[in-house]
Amino acid sequence: MRADRKRGKVKVGSMNSIVAGIDLGDRESLATVLSPIGDVADRFTFPMNEEGYAFFASRVPKNARVAFESTIMAYPISRALRMHGYNDVTVAHPKTLAWIVRSKKKNDRVDSLKIAKLHMAGMLPESHLLNKDEQIVRDLLVQRVKLGVEIGRLKNSVIGYLKREGVYDSLPRSGDNFSAKRRQAIHALRFNDNRDLVLGTMMDRLRFLEKQCTPLENSVRENAKLSDDVKILMTITGVDYYLASLISSFIGNVERFPSDDHLASFFGIVPASRDSADVKRRGKMTKDGSSIARWALSVMVDTVMQHNEPIREYYASVKKRTGSGKLAHVSTMRKLTRMLYHMLKTGEHWKWENPRLTERKIARLEFGGGEGPSSGWKGIG
Repeated sequence: MRADRKRGKVKVGSMNSIVAGIDLGDRESLATVLSPIGDVADRFTFPMNEEGYAFFASRVPKNARVAFESTIMAYPISRALRMHGYNDVTVAHPKTLAWIVRSKKKNDRVDSLKIAKLHMAGMLPESHLLNKDEQIVRDLLVQRVKLGVEIGRLKNSVIGYLKREGVYDSLPRSGDNFSAKRRQAIHALRFNDNRDLVLGTMMDRLRFLEKQCTPLENSVRENAKLSDDVKILMTITGVDYYLASLISSFIGNVERFPSDDHLASFFGIVPASRDSADVKRRGKMTKDGSSIARWALSVMVDTVMQHNEPIREYYASVKKRTGSGKLAHVSTMRKLTRMLYHMLKTGEHWKWENPRLTERKIARLEFGGGEGPSSGWKGIG
């Protein structure tokens, strides 16, 4: 462990407005501590383990304002600092912070100092960290999404293989490429050479991945039963517990967003802005935030348009006016975001809710039955 021993600990008499900026690393991080007047009072490195966190606590007063960038290591250090008694911990938004502190001079000492100075000036762009329970729920949902993507790719590979070998058209006709009848036919195919091994391996892998989905879906269902926000989103026609859970997990407590504009910015569906004096420039949407969250919102828009005439008409009007289906889709995502924000903020149900349909969906959620493993997971595999 390397440390700036010459500077030593921060003096107890100047503890009231002390700020510590940390440049996080996977194994070792560097902290820069500023005195109340903005001078560097201490600088040291510490390992990212219990010994290192204890060393940090021995050098930095407990009432210091601590800040660091949101990386994969932000979660363990945030938990550790709170266990050591630090209550004022701020996590910086990585993309915005990178834009603010961008410079030709780039190293850990400079980065930790910039984080500390921005935090002292109240200019640090904050990021949101999930608590332990929220993180577990999110991980379940994201894992299911990733499994769905993997299953979808494997299904496409199987279909491509069957077409290449000229046997696809011999399968029973079905709206589902992997219906029970088609799967039976695929398993019955025989090439009498190593192609049987190739196809058998692909189908075995598909069965394995699909089997992994069931416990994840069951856990998501149990979590959805406990969420009022999920049940509010389920009042939207076409939206079942999984899609509602996925959107809800990313939004979290809607109160953390001052307005629906902030929620839209969180999803990354607002146009990039480059204004100067009287000149206003608007670019493509920022695509900030999670790509999975933005994808889930896009899926929700597609689902809603299948069942809701006013939303479908809005999409059509924007497409006609702009000549762009992509822009119309983004505009519809923005419109739906405003409606989601209002619903979660007020607790009101979907404006065009079908109460009897909602009752059936809630009953299926509470008591199970009536849904196969893939039901409610459309677009995810």
